[in-house]
Amino acid sequence: MQEIQSREQGGCSPRDMSPVNYFASQVVSLLVDRSARNSTELREPLLQAMIDASVSGTDHAFRELLVEVRRARISVAALADIYIPEAARRMGTAWHQDEMSWLDVSIGTGRLQSLLREIGNAWTADQAGDAGHGTILLIVPDQEQHTLGPLVAMGQMRRYGVSVCLRIAPSLDELRRLLVSRSFDGIMLSVATEGKLPAAGKLITFIRAVSPSPTLIIVGGAVMSTVEDLVSCTGADHASNDVGSALEVVGLKFDAFCVLRRA
Repeated sequence: MQEIQSREQGGCSPRDMSPVNYFASQVVSLLVDRSARNSTELREPLLQAMIDASVSGTDHAFRELLVEVRRARISVAALADIYIPEAARRMGTAWHQDEMSWLDVSIGTGRLQSLLREIGNAWTADQAGDAGHGTILLIVPDQEQHTLGPLVAMGQMRRYGVSVCLRIAPSLDELRRLLVSRSFDGIMLSVATEGKLPAAGKLITFIRAVSPSPTLIIVGGAVMSTVEDLVSCTGADHASNDVGSALEVVGLKFDAFCVLRRA
């Protein structure tokens, strides 16, 4: 596992890092805190501090966020899986209700994604010496504007010990080369809107045509809230927004649970 040093351990000082990077380097220390909570009950002060910090980007705002994280004793997993997505959702709702500008929402969600990537480095299965727990190809198709949801899913799978190959808007040539040169236990597609389903279906057809061997394809994403039968719409083998269920479908759930028990 990649080690990220805090200032007290002799790492970079706040002057050498952006507020997002420094906050991430501090909060990752919670990974070793066995008393940290994975509670799904949202703490509003922490959530609001996260929104304020992501929009303003100031040192002060991220210091306040760090205070709230320590006070709540929330685990890094809960931060990544619950608080970051909810903060992004609330900012989107605020924009729709004319309570936040599009610029603030864009900047804020961008910082949330940066934070998610930074803290995710601490549990990246691809950087760990422990191999053999499966490999997933995660695709965000071309012209999709979302990446936060797929990043959350990638972090969850990597914490399970599954190696994830993320490709955002890959070309058909890139996908062909990737599928011919590498072997995956499963392929996942993230689709946000109903209008992108025809393109997702064509992409799945292409993947099946160029794959050297049959590989289960799972589709998920925000579109699942508006479309019931994604399997019929896209030609995928399975549809799910639950990472555990998706890994079980491709036969990796047992390995994932083994990793979690060792964590």
